[in-house]
Amino acid sequence: MFDFSFAEIALIVIVCVVFIGPKDLPVIIRAVAKAMRSVKSLGREISAAFDDLAKESGLKETAESFEKEINMIKGDDGKMYESYQIPPKPDDQPK
Repeated sequence: MFDFSFAEIALIVIVCVVFIGPKDLPVIIRAVAKAMRSVKSLGREISAAFDDLAKESGLKETAESFEKEINMIKGDDGKMYESYQIPPKPDDQPK
């Protein structure tokens, strides 16, 4: 998730020990971990609520029908047929 080197982690630990203090550091770490867990849980709840809302509104079925139509236009080989291709813009043509 994060890409920290050993030197960066050591610097963060030293700064935390100096400014927070060794006695309060475990309390702060627990509080931050608890806050991160609650934020992650809230994110999962919001995601589940949006999934339920999409399911109730029929959005998933609409998206599936659009996907079926797109696959029909593209064809089995995944290529666009000539009649469905969007003409290129004049400035997009090779010179």
